[in-house]
Amino acid sequence: ESTLPNGEPAVVLVERADNGLFATMGGFVDVGETVETAVARELMEETGLELASPPSLLGVWSDPRRDKRRHTVSAVFVAPGKGKIRAR
Repeated sequence: ESTLPNGEPAVVLVERADNGLFATMGGFVDVGETVETAVARELMEETGLELASPPSLLGVWSDPRRDKRRHTVSAVFVAPGKGKIRAR
């Protein structure tokens, strides 16, 4: 979640490199990294936004067919961002 210039909340989507479709941003937690740190890092890497407050857990998904690379567990967080969105 971020804020539009008019102050309204917004959901930020990113364009996936593998298929060109839009999706919520995501990534993996690095070894030795907390989930909270990973959320802040991924938000900055993918959008240029800073984490404005601690993330809240939205849900957990674990369908083994979801990712062709390997079985992954997705923990989805909602968090407000601050700053200007960086276009790629």
